Parts: sequence; structure tokens; C-alpha cells
Amino acid sequence: MATETPRQIQRIDLFNIRFYKKTWFHGSFQGMHYRIEKFTDADDSKKLRVTTWPGPYNYDHTDDSAKETALFDFSNEGLDEITEYLNTYHKEHEEEYQDVLLH
Repeated sequence: MATETPRQIQRIDLFNIRFYKKTWFHGSFQGMHYRIEKFTDADDSKKLRVTTWPGPYNYDHTDDSAKETALFDFSNEGLDEITEYLNTYHKEHEEEYQDVLLH
């Protein structure tokens, strides 16, 4: 009997870098919500900012203290890193997100 690989966020789920030149992306995965957007830092460098928070509320209705943010290069390679980051972050906070799913 084949064992099933646990579902994770896939790189294809996050689109291509051209998408982020015009808008932001909101996704969710098993109780974890995330937002990816173009961000210009203090040095005028373009970055990808990813923000994560527990559901069930959307970005605008979640207190900032519940959100965590990380910055990545504004590139397809940055999106590769974000894919890994989101999967690792979810695994590290899995119990917190399971509580969200149960309520």
C-alpha cells in the first residue's frame, strides 16, 4: 500500500513574480492565512513581504499582534523561498492552526 504524502503549499500555488508587480495574493492552508505582497524597504529595494496569521479572520480584521512578517527577494527565487518558509512555518505552528480548524 502506497503512503500518501502530506499536503503542502506548492510553488505553483504562489503564481509567478509578474503577478506581484500589480497586486497582492492572499491564501490559506489548514487554518493558516497568509498574504504575499510587493514591499519597498527603506533602501528603496523591492522585496516580497509575507505575512502569516491564524484564521478564521481576514487580514484587515486580524489584530496586528497576531501577524508575523518576513521579507524575501522580489524574484521567482524569493517565491521559492516563501514556499519553503510557509510550509516550515505551518509545521512549527500546526497545533495552533488545528485549534482554529476545530472551532
